[in-house]
Amino acid sequence: MEYLNGDGRSGAAWDVYAWYGPDEQKLWVRSEGGVVDGTVDDTTSAEALWWRAFTPFWATLLGLRQDFGPGSHTQLAVGVEGLAPYWFDLQATGYLAADGRVSARLKGSYEVLLTNRLILAAEAESNLRSKANPRRGVGAGVGNVELALRVRYEFVRKVAPHVGFDWDRALGETAIRRRADGKPMSEAKLVVGARLWW
Repeated sequence: MEYLNGDGRSGAAWDVYAWYGPDEQKLWVRSEGGVVDGTVDDTTSAEALWWRAFTPFWATLLGLRQDFGPGSHTQLAVGVEGLAPYWFDLQATGYLAADGRVSARLKGSYEVLLTNRLILAAEAESNLRSKANPRRGVGAGVGNVELALRVRYEFVRKVAPHVGFDWDRALGETAIRRRADGKPMSEAKLVVGARLWW
């Protein structure tokens, strides 16, 4: 959970992972999004996925994704995730909606141990879409790039408060739509929160 503040807006955000099952295959539930100025953010989603390992470091994903907010809809989700050389955590997930829209989310993250308890985490994410979705204010093509930095301190492995910075930049047709709606092309946010694990 995080509190965020930037560009004259404030709110709360979350990024949640839960799983159940043995090492070879699991039920995964993941959700990310937030509430900004009392409104559900249009990036809010929840996914239920079957995770199945095919090598010691890589797994396939298959399931459903539900978007929330304006223009919400349910999509089929297919993807891969795993640990690349030099300990980069990578995810690539494709989505197919009932109306034929195809989209993809690419995400990568990396952690640097500054000390045994102080950790710097960096993350990059981009979203691609085959068709525009005017109700969600996004266009076809590469829609955005988002960069995030977090510095957390692990008092114990299961409780780690953090501070950080998010930067999100709209690209292509999505940027044109945002400009036409009078919205900024990029957003920068300071965040304060905690990573909890149980």
